[in-house]
Amino acid sequence: MNAGPKTLRREWTSLEGWRDTRSGMWAWLIQRAAAILLLVVIAAHLVNPFRRGVQAALLALALLHALLGVRALLLDFGLPLAWHRALFVAALALAAGIFVGVWTWRSY
Repeated sequence: MNAGPKTLRREWTSLEGWRDTRSGMWAWLIQRAAAILLLVVIAAHLVNPFRRGVQAALLALALLHALLGVRALLLDFGLPLAWHRALFVAALALAAGIFVGVWTWRSY
């Protein structure tokens, strides 16, 4: 008497609902949020392209979105699932490192 496939039900408004969220899901959520925020920041950049805060946000979000996309591609090409967390941390660290390097170099 199988009633059909089980569905995961979580209470997303409490900390308990987020407790078992793995790094792969966080990477997916952050990449999707970065995509939506990129749309907003690109619109702000078109209005006034010389605002430093908008330029910084555009660079940071583009790096984050792109490097998390590379992570997803690497996993799609067959890297082991055990690498989820390491690739996630590497993408975040590389995005931060490139951002700091570009932003520092741009200031000179």
